[in-house]
Amino acid sequence: MVLELVAGRIMAPYLGVSLYTWTSVIGIILGGVSIGNYLGGRVADRNLSKKVLSSVFFLAGISSIGVLYSVPFIGNLLGKTEMIPIPLATFIFSFFVFFPASLFLGCISPMVVKFDLDNLEKAGQTVGRIYAFSALGSILGTFATGYFLISFFGTKIIVIGVSVALVLISFFILIFGKSAKDFLKEKTNIIFGCLLVFSFFIPKNCQEETNYYCINARAQTLDGGVNGYVLRLDHLVHSFVYPGNEDVLTYDYERFYKILTDYRIKQTGESNFEAFFLGGGGYTLPRYFEKIYPESSLEVAEIDPGVTKFNYEHLSLNPETKIKTTNADARMFLAKASAEKKYDLIFGDAFNDFAVPYHLTTLEFGKIIKEHLAPDGYYAVNVIDNYKYGKFVGSFLKTMREIFPYVYLAPLASNWEIDKRNTFVILAGETELDINKWGEVLWTTAEAGSGDERDSPEEIGYFAENEEVTKFLEEKKAIVLTDNYVPIDNFLAPVFNSIQ
Repeated sequence: MVLELVAGRIMAPYLGVSLYTWTSVIGIILGGVSIGNYLGGRVADRNLSKKVLSSVFFLAGISSIGVLYSVPFIGNLLGKTEMIPIPLATFIFSFFVFFPASLFLGCISPMVVKFDLDNLEKAGQTVGRIYAFSALGSILGTFATGYFLISFFGTKIIVIGVSVALVLISFFILIFGKSAKDFLKEKTNIIFGCLLVFSFFIPKNCQEETNYYCINARAQTLDGGVNGYVLRLDHLVHSFVYPGNEDVLTYDYERFYKILTDYRIKQTGESNFEAFFLGGGGYTLPRYFEKIYPESSLEVAEIDPGVTKFNYEHLSLNPETKIKTTNADARMFLAKASAEKKYDLIFGDAFNDFAVPYHLTTLEFGKIIKEHLAPDGYYAVNVIDNYKYGKFVGSFLKTMREIFPYVYLAPLASNWEIDKRNTFVILAGETELDINKWGEVLWTTAEAGSGDERDSPEEIGYFAENEEVTKFLEEKKAIVLTDNYVPIDNFLAPVFNSIQ
């Protein structure tokens, strides 16, 4: 179970975390253990000895340490190989990286049973005791790894620890039959010692590894000499951050959020609005709002305290910032908030490319959003999809229509119906947009822009017509997403495969 838990974290920097990731990991490891049980049982009946059992423990240790050596090779190979569907890629990764260790681990139980089974009258008691202790060990390993070990040591040290433990068990089984000196002279043990030592020098995949993400950042310099950082969470770029130049917004959906904010200020005549952000990431938008709208009240729900800490330590987030961060799941935070607490603007920024927290897309969560949205406020969320498939954005849009009287689809491109991956913004609220004033804000933004074509009103501020949206929803057979049925990974799998 320890290996199974760290497997998802090991795979994340290369293939992300999704339903397919865990399906492949669990399926491959269970398959390896099952085959190992069968083979171990056959060996136990034919040629069982302490040396054989010791060898199986040793091979389990070798194959466990081998995970650290195979991961960079397999991960980089699959990450760079085109036309491999994500379900198949996660299966291949899991098979070559985790199957050998799980196979040898599976061989152990039937051998131990055979060693301990000296009285057939107590066979049930013996087998039950061994499997009960085995299950107890798995339970303790699960809790220890999930709650403590990953956050304290990281996956690399955990894998090394598992491997060392298995080899030590092998050592103690065999040492009863020979001296420790003879045992240490064996070539296989020398090989393991070398692998163990060299494993400490395998480069880390993550600058910081938390219970949620593998976090990395690299320096970035724009053509105008603006310096900043690119933040990666797991295997995907999440944010572009430019400390001191917070008004530089890279993504179109960020620029759309800016336009929406300017529109609401124009409508209300007030800039002391309250904004809530679902997800922090690189805090690009909160930093921008803090600089451009100093009278605003900004609140962020970022589930990973490690991401917030990383911003302070590596991405130059001002320790004196007035941005208020709560390290909690956004849905849980809002569900516990007082019903009187209202926000003028709520921005969704928790969807890390194809890593979608599905519980933030459902009808039930949308109702929570509505409860905390001011009557003249707006909820805006960016969604990534491909018009050719369109099942996710269509279903999310249909779900919002079940909750809000006014829902708009902004494709951030006037030619959004072409076959390519695209970022959409879904805008919802209880107040209808004044399209004329929206256009005025768009033109003002364009005139003050950098000249980038994405600043043009035809691109960033275009709303799909109602007829277009209706046709789109019917064509894609959109569904209402609920907590009971929300197959986001299935909807996005073909989109991900189309850009591999």
